[in-house]
Amino acid sequence: MATREIVVVGGGIAGVPTAYGIKAELGDEARVTVVSERPRFHFIPSNPWLALGWRRPEEVSFELEPLLEARGIRLRAQPLQAAEPEQGRLRLADGETLSWDYLVLATGIRPLWEELPGAQADARVHSVILPEEVSRAHAAWQEYLHRPGPVVIAAGPGASILGPMYEYAFLLDADLRRRGLRGRVPVALVTPEPYPGHLGLDRPVEREALEEALAAHDIEWIGNARLEELGDGQARFTAAGGGGTQTRPYDYAVVWPRFGGTEALRDMPWADGSGLFRVDAALRAEGQERIFALGTCTARERVTDTPVPVGVPDAVYPAQQQAALVARNVVHGLHGQPPVSAAIERERWIADMGERGAAYLSAPHLPLRDVNWLRRGRWVFEAKREFENYYIQQVLFGAGEHAHVATLTRRLLERAHGRAAEPGTRLDTAGITVADALRRRLEALAAELARPAPVLARQLLEEAVAEAWSYLDRDTRARAEERLREELLRELDAEQERVRFEGGAP
Repeated sequence: MATREIVVVGGGIAGVPTAYGIKAELGDEARVTVVSERPRFHFIPSNPWLALGWRRPEEVSFELEPLLEARGIRLRAQPLQAAEPEQGRLRLADGETLSWDYLVLATGIRPLWEELPGAQADARVHSVILPEEVSRAHAAWQEYLHRPGPVVIAAGPGASILGPMYEYAFLLDADLRRRGLRGRVPVALVTPEPYPGHLGLDRPVEREALEEALAAHDIEWIGNARLEELGDGQARFTAAGGGGTQTRPYDYAVVWPRFGGTEALRDMPWADGSGLFRVDAALRAEGQERIFALGTCTARERVTDTPVPVGVPDAVYPAQQQAALVARNVVHGLHGQPPVSAAIERERWIADMGERGAAYLSAPHLPLRDVNWLRRGRWVFEAKREFENYYIQQVLFGAGEHAHVATLTRRLLERAHGRAAEPGTRLDTAGITVADALRRRLEALAAELARPAPVLARQLLEEAVAEAWSYLDRDTRARAEERLREELLRELDAEQERVRFEGGAP
């Protein structure tokens, strides 16, 4: 039988796991090609940290080609020019044509800046949505810090995935406080939501407490706002309900516009007016048998009506479930089996909200009904880092191919060659007694890696625990996570505020 051609368009959070899954199932039976306009994988949920310098790009971004090549997957690092679904062909920007038997669209989103006049013309307006945007936002933030002034954080009508907007607001607050600049900087958060934490879901839980948390950080919250224009250091918006036109000044602004789909496919019959793809329960593009779409490029109906439209949020975990479903259905299609339909659960994700860990942990499931909660504590910052690390490990090594300890050893070897060891952190140990033979081996390894033995021991233990944790089945992990949460909450000051609300960030 001839080798079948599978093309996955998109090299991000949804596309890479889908390509991995298809190739793992089909092996030499299919040639899998990933088309990506960017040659690097980038972990988008880390963008709020990157914009403020709390992360380095090399920590969350990796060259795609060696990762894909190691699994027998081709990469074509070119923008998509057009699709010809009747002929089963794609055209790339360099003129190359790709034929496909099955096509998977994981193209991500396109910010619709054209709906916010003046935003792109004002050098003080920034975004943390796309990798190229976040690098510019970080460079501008470094310049801004020399002459700080008013900050506006805003979302346009119909904007979705608003969790990162709140996350960024609290991170910015924390960054300014640790620099001793917060008292000089008014911060306004302008959003289409009717109340804080609405996020397109309309599940208020202790709404007043969240409002108090925003007030405690001196963040002005302006809701039911239809953002209309930015420019000349002024954000102009209309307040729903007869509030009239208002403005807020800014020397630095970060904005979330409404999202659309890739321009190259916006005229396809399965695309809506903004280029997002309509799909069925099997994640097939509307009216198509051999075209699938997943992730943020798919169209989702609004959950609730609001005076100003608010889009529906998305998260990393459902994208992984979608990737597994699409991979399975492509395999089923090639083998003449019917597609599988499945409800996509929305499980836990963690959004960091500042150096002190003022963050929220969300655990919604379809139909997005479960309670989420916010609490202060350094542990949340560490939990977000663990979430980031776990997902990146999946990209680097693939599900079921965990290599945390191997990765740590490789990193330390790289640092040991020609460079002084980095200063150790958290030098306290777990108080574990080991046999002399193991101790001597550890000390020899530490010397070779140019690391203090206690630091290396702690790091190896952390990585080994993370690896063991990743092997737990769903039910066991849920029980372990509940025990972990209870223990973490016991460690926190009982007087610290606790806020519950619905929503979340990817």
